[in-house]
Amino acid sequence: MDSPNGHANGVSRARPDRVGRYVRMVAQPGRGTDLAESLLRVADGMGEAPGCEAYVVNAAPDEPDTVWVTEVWSDAESSDEALNRDLGEAGLGEVLELLAEPPEYIEVSPLGGPGLNRGR
Repeated sequence: MDSPNGHANGVSRARPDRVGRYVRMVAQPGRGTDLAESLLRVADGMGEAPGCEAYVVNAAPDEPDTVWVTEVWSDAESSDEALNRDLGEAGLGEVLELLAEPPEYIEVSPLGGPGLNRGR
């Protein structure tokens, strides 16, 4: 069924190149705050990264050692380049040494919403 905007089910894929992911990270026991602080320093650096539309560090209220990162990039190349460069004050090694297990990645295709650039 078409919606008033002419798209099936109201879903527009105006930006098929946009990529997103949720990254779940579990810190060593008692180190969740340290991990969150390191990732917030990474986030500060990501604000300068070309193609970064969102890089949000989230706490899991019922899991004090679990931190989620929400990422939205204009394209996969921008994401890859940013993750391969210096991560700002907090280096990748600093984040990795705080982890109790490898990060879990959930890849998504962002469709839109407040805060995402439509024209980029």
